[in-house]
Amino acid sequence: MAFTGAALGVILLATTAAQLPADVAGRAVSAQREAFRLFWPQGMQLFTNAAGREFTVAYHHDEAGTFVPITRTTGDRDYLAGLDRGSYADLARLLATVDEVPAGHWRDCPAATVADCAAVINQAPTTPATSYFSTDAPCGRTVFTVERPSRSTPVRHVVRVAVVDLRCAPR
Repeated sequence: MAFTGAALGVILLATTAAQLPADVAGRAVSAQREAFRLFWPQGMQLFTNAAGREFTVAYHHDEAGTFVPITRTTGDRDYLAGLDRGSYADLARLLATVDEVPAGHWRDCPAATVADCAAVINQAPTTPATSYFSTDAPCGRTVFTVERPSRSTPVRHVVRVAVVDLRCAPR
């Protein structure tokens, strides 16, 4: 018990010293802190500055003209409100699929929802891509949107769209 208390005390002192400014703690300690911040998740862009970020969302565009979301936020209840790390795998699958879309195939469409971009989507070129999504996600005509948070409303708004014909990956 005494060993555990001593070890925790040393860790507390070390982490406190690492938070001190460079002129107090020294250059070596602050250099370690900066290197540590590269790997500390709460400092990564994924966790910070959400208001200034762009989010990529995939929608299945069915024959009826409706847009059904394929991707969900990490806080979705299917992901146990963020406790299930499967959301990160789905994010990696989404980004792998989006990487196949050429930059010239994205079309600007400032709109409140993806349905408001229907005219742009109908005229946009369709790019074939391989679906890396889970087997329950539909293949076929899919619309990727880049969305940004809005300061005036609690929902994101669409900025750009790309139309993709997803081929189901062999399983």
